[in-house]
Amino acid sequence: MKIDRRTFCASLIIGAGIAAASVASAQEPIKLRVTAAPSNVSEMYKALATAFEASHPNIRVTLDTTYRDYNALVDATLRDALTGEVADVSIQGNNKIRLYVDRKMAVPLDAYFSEASQSAQSTLSSSVASVGRFGDKVYGLGLSVSAPVVFFNLDLVEKAGVDAANLPTTWEGILKLAQKIDNPSSNTLGAYFTYDQADWFWIALIESQGAQMMSADEKHVGFAGPEGLRAMQLLKSFGQAGQSKFDMPRDQVRQLFASGKLGILVDSSGSLGGFEKQAAGHFKVATAAFPLLSPDARLPAGGALGIVFTKDPERQKAAWEFLNFAAGPEGQTIIAKNSSYMVANSRVATDPSMLGGFYATQPNMKPVVDALPILDGWYAFPGQNSGKITNTLIDHMRSVTTLKVEPEAALAAMTRDVESLLPR
Repeated sequence: MKIDRRTFCASLIIGAGIAAASVASAQEPIKLRVTAAPSNVSEMYKALATAFEASHPNIRVTLDTTYRDYNALVDATLRDALTGEVADVSIQGNNKIRLYVDRKMAVPLDAYFSEASQSAQSTLSSSVASVGRFGDKVYGLGLSVSAPVVFFNLDLVEKAGVDAANLPTTWEGILKLAQKIDNPSSNTLGAYFTYDQADWFWIALIESQGAQMMSADEKHVGFAGPEGLRAMQLLKSFGQAGQSKFDMPRDQVRQLFASGKLGILVDSSGSLGGFEKQAAGHFKVATAAFPLLSPDARLPAGGALGIVFTKDPERQKAAWEFLNFAAGPEGQTIIAKNSSYMVANSRVATDPSMLGGFYATQPNMKPVVDALPILDGWYAFPGQNSGKITNTLIDHMRSVTTLKVEPEAALAAMTRDVESLLPR
């Protein structure tokens, strides 16, 4: 076939155009779809995405923060999975990880974490991985955490004749102080143990004793023995200290503390920011660590972690870059200064050149900073009845704090009811 000069030149131009288009296409930034909850901190996530894009010009983040809470995000994620439109990366509640692992949706991050940790420039700490560990693999990277803590109304503590500079650190001391504060004539309640925040505080009571929620094969509960009985006895003691007269949902309990009518509250550290604002000018708030009863104690972490869903290799790398940034110094600083969340990275939280100085000015966050090395993932029960199991745990804890059932009987019933709901 004879090709004239005009045809040859045209082919060169077309070829050059195709090559140029290919180069341009290769240089187009990766568009990363990110979903995050809850919506009340959407501005924080927007700041995080903007800062990430500024340092990663090859990646563009499409951010969706319209989900009111973590449960709403779970529902949306599962719906998206049915249509093949699941996000590349999602920021979910720490207790949701098992849901996605069991469905083979979550991507293991061990290889990414190991490679990043070996870099001399890495600031990742083991705490960001432990929060997202399920079984022997890391499926999520911790971004923010909350921990069980003890809140004190220092004005009521001092009125009870106790030095506010020497707050009790044991359950026995806390309950003794509660009895001194409790004053029915002034409608003042001594202490309250939050038991209805899903199964979080039951897990805290068990793991703070070095025990596990389930046996290794997950066929039997791990709290049927002395640790479970000790937990139930403690709940009974709170009931005897006055809690039995005021059984309330946790939101009402928090309002009671903020009003200055509750001396001691065992609650999530996530409530700290709200308490300090509401108490300002009325009374002083202080925190103490959740008492640990074993050298092997762990505590469940509340808060949020990032989960990678995309199976595409290039998008996975981009998703990891986003999570690595969010769990690093700049991302953690954005989270710390734009919310009341505690950061998940213990190295960033304690290093004076990062957030160490920031948290040094916030003494009420010290119990959470100190707890970072022992925070674990929030355990989730296997099978389709995990929600029913959570409600079962709450019901039996309520029966003890209201002094309607003795600890031994409640524990036996709880064990029997939970095991009947486990997969067979």
